[in-house]
Amino acid sequence: MNVELLNWSRDLRTELMDLCNSVDRSYLSDRLPSPYTEADADWWLNMVSEHDGVDGLFRAIVLDGKAVGSISVECRPDVYHRDCEIGYMLLTEYWSQGIMTEAVRLMCDEAFEKLDIARITGIVYTENEASWKVLEKNGFVREGLQRRSACKKGKMHDIFLYGKLRDDRTAISVDLMRRSDAYTIEHYVPSKELMYRAAYGVYLAYDSRRGEGAVSNGMHERNLMPDGWQGKRIAILTGGGNNGGDGYALAWILKEAGVDSVVVRVSDKLSEDGRYYCGKAEACGVTMCDFAKPEAGGADMRDSASAVTLGASISDFAGNAGLSGYDVIVDCILGTGFRGEVRGNAAEAIKAINESGAYVISVDINSGMNGDTGEAVLAVRSDLTVSIGYYKQGLFRGDADKYIKDMTNVDIGIILLNE
Repeated sequence: MNVELLNWSRDLRTELMDLCNSVDRSYLSDRLPSPYTEADADWWLNMVSEHDGVDGLFRAIVLDGKAVGSISVECRPDVYHRDCEIGYMLLTEYWSQGIMTEAVRLMCDEAFEKLDIARITGIVYTENEASWKVLEKNGFVREGLQRRSACKKGKMHDIFLYGKLRDDRTAISVDLMRRSDAYTIEHYVPSKELMYRAAYGVYLAYDSRRGEGAVSNGMHERNLMPDGWQGKRIAILTGGGNNGGDGYALAWILKEAGVDSVVVRVSDKLSEDGRYYCGKAEACGVTMCDFAKPEAGGADMRDSASAVTLGASISDFAGNAGLSGYDVIVDCILGTGFRGEVRGNAAEAIKAINESGAYVISVDINSGMNGDTGEAVLAVRSDLTVSIGYYKQGLFRGDADKYIKDMTNVDIGIILLNE
C-alpha cells in the first residue's frame, strides 16, 4: 500500500468529481456542493492554484495511483493566521485501512515545513470516533468540547476541538503499542531482534548528543557529555520485564564497543528476552550488582534461572557515593505499562537517580510515569528520554514536562496497527 499526497491538478478533474459525488457526507462541511458539477470542480482547481502554498495546502490522497480522498489545511484569518484547520475525506471502501492516518501524518509534516504556522486545528463531531482517533494517532491533543456547536441536517452536534503544535510528535496509546509490538513479533521480527534494535537505538541516540555543550532548563540543569559514552562512568538500572531487558542488551552493546558499565538490578525478575541479554552481558564480563543488599535471612535478589550470581550492592562498588559516583545513569526500571504510585525498591532507586547529579537517560518512558496520561507521583527526571517504536501519549501529557528535558524516538520496525 503506497499512500501519496499529490497536488490537485486538471489531470485529476474527473477523479475529483467522482470523489465528491461518491463520498459519505455524514460529517463533512455543507460547503461541499451536491451534486458536484464540472463548474464546481473548475472553481476548486482555480482556487487551489491561487492559494496553495500561500494560505493553505490542498492535496489529493492517492493510493496506488488512484485518487481516493482529499485533505487540506487552510489558514484562519486575522489574529489566527498562524493556525490552520485540517479537513479530510475518504471514499468509504478505503476506510479502516490506515490510509487517513498516514495521509494526516504526511499533511502535517508538509504543512509545518512549508507554511509559517504554529499549530494545526482539528474540529471533529464527537460521534465521529474514527476521525478523532486518526488525529490522536498523529499527536493531536483534545483541547476542548464545544457543546451544540454544529447543525447538520437540522440536528445539533457537539464538537471536539483538537490541536497539534509544530513541536508535537505522533503519539499512540500503550495498548496500541503493545498490540502492534505483538503483531510485529508474530509476523515479521523476532522479539530478541526488536530488543537489540531498541538498545542499539539508545546507544546511538545518546552518542549523537556529543558536542552539544551544556544546557540549562530550570530544575533539569545538567551538563551534557560532549563525547558520547567513551570515558564515562555508567550505571544501568534494570527492572523486570522487557524494559529491564533493554538495559542488559545496552550493557552488552557497550561492552562490545569497549565501554564499561555497571548493571544495577532493581528487580530480580527477568523476561525471557531479558534473561537472554543478561546472559550475554554476563558472558562478556559486564559488572552487575543489586541496588540494595538482601536483608539477612530474607529473600535475596538472586534469580538462578537468569544465570547471574549476585548479592553485592551498589554501595560495595561506589561506597557512600552510591549513584552519585556515575556520570551517566540509564533508567530501565519501569516500562509504559506501569500504573499508580511507585513503592519499595523501585521508589528508592528513582529517588537515588534524581539525587545523583548524573546525566540521566530514560528508556522508552521515565520510570514511574503513566504511559497514557503522563501522570506521576514519583518518576525519574531525565535529561534524555529515548522512546522506543512510537511516542506514547503520556510523554506529552500530565506531568511529563516536569520530568522530561529532551526526547527522541527510535524506530525499530514496529508495524503500527489500526485502533
